[in-house]
Amino acid sequence: MDKVSIYEQSVGTKNILRFTLPTMILMIFTSMYTVVDGIVISNYVGSLGLSAINIVYPLQNVCMALGFMFATGSNAIIAKKLGEGKSQEANQFMSLVTLVTMVALAVIAVVFIWWDEELYRLLGADDVLMPYCVDYGIIVIPGGIFMALQVLFQNYLVTADRPRLGLVLTVGAGVLNIVLDIVLVGPFQMEVAGAAIASVLGQVLASLLPLVVLFDKKQLIHFENPSWNLRDLLFSMVNGSSEMVSNLASAVTTTLFNLQMMALVGEKGVAAISAILYLNFIFAAIFLGFTSGLMPVISYNYGAENRENLKKLFLIAIKVVAVFSVVMFGLSEVFNETLVMIFASQDSELKELMVSGFRIIAVSFLFIGISIFASGFFTALNNGKISALISLMRTFLLQVAALVLLPAFLELNGVWLALPVAEIIAAVLSISLLIRYRKTYHY
Repeated sequence: MDKVSIYEQSVGTKNILRFTLPTMILMIFTSMYTVVDGIVISNYVGSLGLSAINIVYPLQNVCMALGFMFATGSNAIIAKKLGEGKSQEANQFMSLVTLVTMVALAVIAVVFIWWDEELYRLLGADDVLMPYCVDYGIIVIPGGIFMALQVLFQNYLVTADRPRLGLVLTVGAGVLNIVLDIVLVGPFQMEVAGAAIASVLGQVLASLLPLVVLFDKKQLIHFENPSWNLRDLLFSMVNGSSEMVSNLASAVTTTLFNLQMMALVGEKGVAAISAILYLNFIFAAIFLGFTSGLMPVISYNYGAENRENLKKLFLIAIKVVAVFSVVMFGLSEVFNETLVMIFASQDSELKELMVSGFRIIAVSFLFIGISIFASGFFTALNNGKISALISLMRTFLLQVAALVLLPAFLELNGVWLALPVAEIIAAVLSISLLIRYRKTYHY
């Protein structure tokens, strides 16, 4: 019996969760690349190594930003074309986006490597951290090409109704990363360079193996001779700009966090905020994975003008986000010390700093989900402007304002409170926009 695709199945919570669970796990494992580097480096190299990889992280975020921009923006167009019955156009456009992504990332990698030390200085590195930054960045920055392709192809596998395959590949790449991290940084004593090699090899595996599916003409979507479509390409960039904004903003806010902590606490403070931001990203990855998995289904039904299914999808998503928000906040509070111990098992001062900070920042988990979903929901509806507005406010303007203003009055507590304050305001904005546009899109 032929497999019934997700686009032909009835819309229900069980089917939606079954379809989106692989992308949630996938996003968690994707986020684990840098996190595993941080865990291994903090335990084998120390807080200086952990601080250094957080200095380099904003440059990696730029690569990831382009990957997410092209992935989500083009995916919404591809799924919409499939819903309209234009499969040939969908496949040609996917091929075009893949080529453009590869060229763009290659250019960025050359620029970043050429001016690496100057960039690290701007991002907060001092003479002590610089050697660690250079050793780590010279490997992971060129690897940004594979990072972006991994994000792109994993999204395409979801649209091709092959999310489980994407999950298997990502988990396999994640396991490879973990094993190589431990071996190269531990017994081989390659320090931050070993962690960088482990991450890049994992990304190479996760980005190349999907080609087996995407070159198969029997798949729902597959590579064809690309057709130059500047209009759709530009629209995909605008439509996916919210995801690009999120990642670029993360680069800016990470830098601000680093600069504030360096000024208030020193290098150990940078290590503390590094670990907490990693944990924050893992929790946020669950919402990102759920939303990414749901977006092709939303776009497909929007293209097919199936308003009944759109309403069902929206209500299911709101319920799932609400439940996940409460559960994740509870877990973060209960297992606070356990989570930070993986980064600070041998440093009591660093552990105390992390515990107090993570307990406050964890409040943001109650509010982060609705904003992530709202941004992705409007992207799926091909409304990149509203999606970008939510992302710009949540990940950039509100966080930057909070990081600049709150520490001036509350010092270290102001740094910890910046994320919760920004997420609460962003959640109010997101809910307001979802209510405002409900009649426009009939969800």
